Amino acid sequence: MRAVRLTGPKRLELVDLPEPTPAEGEVVLRVAAAGICGSDLSCYKTGVFSGSVLGHEFSGVVAQTGGGVDGYAPGEAVLVDPKVPCGSCADCLGGASYRCVSALTLGPGGARDGAFAELVSVPAHCLYPVPSGLRIEDACLAEPLAVAIHGIERSGAKAGEDAIVAGLGPIGLLAVAALRARGAGTITGIDPVEVRRHLAISLGADRVMARIADVPSGASLVLECTGKADLLQDVTNLAAAGGRVVLLGVPIEESKVTTMVWVVREVSVIGSVASGPEDFRASAELLAREPGIGAIITRRISLEELPAAFSELGVSPADGKVVAEPAR
Repeated sequence: MRAVRLTGPKRLELVDLPEPTPAEGEVVLRVAAAGICGSDLSCYKTGVFSGSVLGHEFSGVVAQTGGGVDGYAPGEAVLVDPKVPCGSCADCLGGASYRCVSALTLGPGGARDGAFAELVSVPAHCLYPVPSGLRIEDACLAEPLAVAIHGIERSGAKAGEDAIVAGLGPIGLLAVAALRARGAGTITGIDPVEVRRHLAISLGADRVMARIADVPSGASLVLECTGKADLLQDVTNLAAAGGRVVLLGVPIEESKVTTMVWVVREVSVIGSVASGPEDFRASAELLAREPGIGAIITRRISLEELPAAFSELGVSPADGKVVAEPAR
């Protein structure tokens, strides 16, 4: 089968691999769509998980089931929560298995081969049926949308509450859609890319700005989705007194901040990583109810085009979500 393997920093190669055979409790999927995530780009730049096939945001059709798998049959359309927790660490035992180090590193698209391939084998517990009303080509958005929903849940967002979303890449755009579905008040989006600002309006933002400095006033809820270390202070300064800032972006570099501002204005800075099962279910249901969210996919490519796409994205961000479709 065709697959794209990470072979080192900034090196992706189209390769021919043996078709996977499902182990006990696993299912082989024919990949329908796999999105490029910011963490995929980080792996590409640094070479982390070299030797593996990346791709953890994906949907597909069951091709073959292993022993002990019930509830799924060949031909069934599914979406995938790629986390494979250890089940024995403090996070797993405490009901937060999504924070487990194994969950964040050992699933498909991490230490084990992921979905930038024609076929991929995954544990059956990672699967969810594609709900009615959701196109399988758009179902790959379930994982990143669940990440946005998890951050909003962590914030304690209330209906009617104003919110600012800084950074309108895929996670920021999905956060706008999730906030609107939750009944947020005025939603302000910030991004220098004009196409992204237009997408944010179509997904429910009330106003959009090109720069943080253009925002006329703060809000009680701020979602940091830029992932840029040098913007952290400016983004957190958008929070009103007593407000909350949720960190959904993942900067690799160190940030220099003046925490006194957070102290005297009683601003809560909240970390958020991955998503739980309830977030994933909510994500699938929202995508089915609001199929227009799929508009954030602005480019669909073949596996052959994937290495060049990573090279381009490593230099300049896409307008929206870039998705690989192996059948192309």
